[in-house]
Amino acid sequence: PSQLWKRPLGDGYSSILYKGGQLFTMYRDGDSGVVVSLDAQTGGTNWEHRYSRKIWPEMSRQFGHGPNATPLIIGDRIVGVGIDGHVLCLDIASGKLLWGHDLPVEFGRRKRQEEYGYSSSPLHYKSTVIVQVGGDKTGVIALRPDDGSIVWKSDPGGVSYAQATITEFTGQDQYIFYSPEEVIGLDPSTGRRLWGFVLPVINGNHLTPVVKCDDSHLWVPTQFATGGGRLLEVARAGDTLEAKRVWFKPKLRASCWTQVRLDDFIYGSAGGHNTSLLTAFNWRTGEIKWRLRGFHMAQCLYADGKLLFLDQDDKLTMAKVSPEKLEVLATARVTEPISWTLPTLVSTKLYVRDRKHILALDLSEDANSRADRKEDPE
Repeated sequence: PSQLWKRPLGDGYSSILYKGGQLFTMYRDGDSGVVVSLDAQTGGTNWEHRYSRKIWPEMSRQFGHGPNATPLIIGDRIVGVGIDGHVLCLDIASGKLLWGHDLPVEFGRRKRQEEYGYSSSPLHYKSTVIVQVGGDKTGVIALRPDDGSIVWKSDPGGVSYAQATITEFTGQDQYIFYSPEEVIGLDPSTGRRLWGFVLPVINGNHLTPVVKCDDSHLWVPTQFATGGGRLLEVARAGDTLEAKRVWFKPKLRASCWTQVRLDDFIYGSAGGHNTSLLTAFNWRTGEIKWRLRGFHMAQCLYADGKLLFLDQDDKLTMAKVSPEKLEVLATARVTEPISWTLPTLVSTKLYVRDRKHILALDLSEDANSRADRKEDPE
């Protein structure tokens, strides 16, 4: 693909946001965390907001020190969560700090068997911003974006690492997330627990977001030897909701990547950190239709009738998918390993980052036809 620009960017896994010709993301620079605004056309810096980070003694250095979460744009401000639980609300035009919270200081922090810091991104629901805490005083909170005041607090409880989901499910809006022991649905208006399902896993380290299949079924993958993929059915039992397992497949375990549902099939990587295969399976039955090597730990998105995915080893692939096959249309190496950040597509522009750089690619047919002609010696 035609590269528009590329520039250095510090370590981190935050995805890239776009609004009004600007890009927004977070990265680490030495002992500082940084929220940055870039010009989408050139990659030049509009503003940076730096903040100090705390690294706990038990925090693993295996995968770097973040940031892990993606910030949230809401109106004229942007809300980010640092790896140490600092919540920052900034003016989107200037990067000025408007308000903040220190989650572990204010709400406590439950220690986890493997500690990688705060990872789940804040989400917007109606007039609130919902943030995972995982504390002794509360598990999840909702804040007012104008002043940071607390609207509700859920019951105390731990949280894991996967991104939460807000979706209409079982006929009502739900905030669905992982604790180390369960997958849980909350009422996003009040924080009231609606249902939960216990997950028998080694260490509570859940990394893959759930996938809504229909109004009563949820695809819930977990990793490691005791992990796998399970389809849950959540239904009413009197005045409450109850979750039950429909089926479970050890081969469909998943780690730190996204999966895409198209009709009755889910597409994405399945496996673990050492080996994963790009896989298509029927979510209703668990039947695996095909599995392919060569696309390890792929971050997938879907647009224009095509699956677009960036694997861990820096390879970007555009393909058409069906239950019968994967038809690769184009592939190119565009970043440096390791790439664990989901790319951002804005029209035909794709914004990509690894742990050293951020770059912009033009995926339009016109741009790449011109590039082909330029490289043709005839």
